[in-house]
Amino acid sequence: MGERSVGQVVAVVVVILLVAAVSLICTSYSDLEFYQMGFTKSKTTGAVDTSKVWPGGRQWIGPVSTFKIFQASAHVITLDKVSVFAAPDQTSAVDSIGGSSGASLAIQISVHIVYFLIPQDLKLLHDKYDINYETLVRNSAQAAIKDSASKYTLQDFYENRQTVEEALLADVKERLGGICCTPGCNGDNPWSQCVKDCIDRTLCNDSDKGVFVDARYLQMTDLEIPTEVELRNLKTIIITEETAKEKFTQDAAVIQKETEQLVEDILNSAQEVTANATAQSQLIAANSQANYEKILEGARREGLVRLFTSVGLSTVDYKNSFDYLRSLADNSNAHLTVDFDQLITGPTKLP
Repeated sequence: MGERSVGQVVAVVVVILLVAAVSLICTSYSDLEFYQMGFTKSKTTGAVDTSKVWPGGRQWIGPVSTFKIFQASAHVITLDKVSVFAAPDQTSAVDSIGGSSGASLAIQISVHIVYFLIPQDLKLLHDKYDINYETLVRNSAQAAIKDSASKYTLQDFYENRQTVEEALLADVKERLGGICCTPGCNGDNPWSQCVKDCIDRTLCNDSDKGVFVDARYLQMTDLEIPTEVELRNLKTIIITEETAKEKFTQDAAVIQKETEQLVEDILNSAQEVTANATAQSQLIAANSQANYEKILEGARREGLVRLFTSVGLSTVDYKNSFDYLRSLADNSNAHLTVDFDQLITGPTKLP
């Protein structure tokens, strides 16, 4: 073989090696979507390496490995028409359908739960449940819902819905995540809340971590009760409204009577004020008239004194005669004539 042939063989080998190297490099990279995480898994033996949780992105894991993928985004559980027993209402009397309202009442609720896998506990989840964890988580959440719902009455489900939802979430969270504090629940992760009185993760055992998931949200969307109970509640509401209407009617009648009495009191007060004002005005008028007559008589007396003095009437008879004549002159019914052949005072009315 000549040198030229050897050179060609070497070139072919180099090209093959380069292609193999490029292919090896390309197959050594594997991708995880942003909503995924996982462990590396051997393509030949199927062995899973749980020592490291790989986040989303393009990762160098070698040509003989691939990813065993888990969902890093939210998992949603929909529990539709779950039968639960509400706590007995101890404040009610015997119900209209013949049963005691002190007994538990079977109702149906629909609930949506949102939970996340905990990367720090993904190894424990994989080792115990592998990838078949969703059914277990769902059943555990449903059991927690049933247990928690039995603490609240039907009235609580109607009137204190938010309180019931918060309690259901707390019990579901503890059932799924255990009593161990989830990572970041102390404030580093604003979307995750700590279980009440949770244990620090450094002090937790694996048995304290529930089923290794973090339940963050719960919403109760529907509530169904037996038809008989619904009719009874409707009847109770109608009776309550009719009672309230009757009370309002009675209160209105009382208020009307009180208003009429108030109007009567005001009218009486007005009449009293008017009468008092009239009496006061009459008293003032009488006093004014008395003062007027007093002043007038005083002036007349003073005038007569001056008149008698100026004309020289000093005897009592003359003064009485003059005063008599003046009185007759002031009387509109008297008719005076001057005639020495007749009486000085004639008839009061001319014929």
